[in-house]
Amino acid sequence: MKEKDNPEDKIVYGVVKVSPKGQIVIPVDLRSDLGIKTGDQLVVTRSKDGEGILVLKMKVLNRMLTSCRYDVE
Repeated sequence: MKEKDNPEDKIVYGVVKVSPKGQIVIPVDLRSDLGIKTGDQLVVTRSKDGEGILVLKMKVLNRMLTSCRYDVE
């Protein structure tokens, strides 16, 4: 019997291509593991060195910013 992989152990979910419209498809396993659903807002930014991108769910970014704001006060 095959054991189910732990999503926390998985880092690489596959390779995606950029479409002519500049779109990428987030692999279904990654969407499922992160709870990304149709209509969710995602924030996209580039890495400091310009070699990569970071995609965060908007609600995660809001939670991080709120936490920082209260830590400063």
